[in-house]
Amino acid sequence: MEFPKTHLLTKAFEVRKINVDTITNLSRIWNNGAISHESLNIDEVENFKRDSGAEKVVGSKWTFRKKEYETPFYVRLLADRTGVIHFENDDIRSNRLIVRNGDFSLRTVIDIPKIDKNSRPRQGYINLPPSSAHFGGIEWGCEGNDGYTDYLFEFDWNNGKLLRFARPSHSW
Repeated sequence: MEFPKTHLLTKAFEVRKINVDTITNLSRIWNNGAISHESLNIDEVENFKRDSGAEKVVGSKWTFRKKEYETPFYVRLLADRTGVIHFENDDIRSNRLIVRNGDFSLRTVIDIPKIDKNSRPRQGYINLPPSSAHFGGIEWGCEGNDGYTDYLFEFDWNNGKLLRFARPSHSW
């Protein structure tokens, strides 16, 4: 099937527009004011802390649509780079994940899911994605526990809907 040239130009513009609407330059802000790139591995983080005197991350900043944003939260970049995710109130014990758009507007809130009659979400936990674990067809998921069993959860990062879950062969 052949598309009219105007359709092809429209499609090319849409692709270019999608690329403009992604987050760039995500950085970590440390307690002493030092700034590091977000993608440091464990050894690089330890070297950075030693060399800079920084002790812990106290915020994040990034660029979106040519504007810089900053938050006092530790955030992770979504796989498609259109938003960030963080623990509610920057507290791992909150058991809620907050998904935000590139401009830091709220996209959705994710609670620990109730999987079955044994689930006790208030007693469970959920970690930030991405997990280093990849099983059950889940490539970009969150390790967690529904208060009864450990799971790898996969969510729709646009609306917070649980897409699927898989049990690990051993507990986290």
